[in-house]
Amino acid sequence: MPNWAIHLIVPFLALIMVGRKKDYKYILLLLPLAVLPDIDTFAAEHRALLHNIFIPAILFFIGLSIKKMRGIFFIAAVYFASHVILDMFDGGVVLFYPVYNQMAFIDASIEMSKTNQLLWIFDYGFSSYSENWKTGYGYISDSVGTGSLVFVLAAGIWAAYRNRIFEKENE
Repeated sequence: MPNWAIHLIVPFLALIMVGRKKDYKYILLLLPLAVLPDIDTFAAEHRALLHNIFIPAILFFIGLSIKKMRGIFFIAAVYFASHVILDMFDGGVVLFYPVYNQMAFIDASIEMSKTNQLLWIFDYGFSSYSENWKTGYGYISDSVGTGSLVFVLAAGIWAAYRNRIFEKENE
């Protein structure tokens, strides 16, 4: 499983790059949603219960229907969807759980051959949802991931504080 830092940094940077300045506070406040799907590690259906396409889709459609809170629901949908997509590159997820009980995976890599040629390897599809994936045994992160999490959260808090000071100076 990609560690917490990857699950936090990738969608956070993407949202900061494409987000509106008025949504920056929600991008920071909703950041824990990027790792929330791993709570299903403690359930019997790891990589299925919260790692499916339906949760981001529901959040997206709620955002479409509630105009006043549209940005908040879209940000939440991006955080959930990014977690699902990143885990598809690391073993797979049961993308259509509970409707279809197969793991969707993507395997993409660039390798160097013995003759110094770059090889692009790309594979995708569905595989069986084995017992090995059904129980995550409560593993959420390693020490590097936890340290990265603290660093990223501290950087995010500092960036929000800096932007607030900058906005006050320009008023």
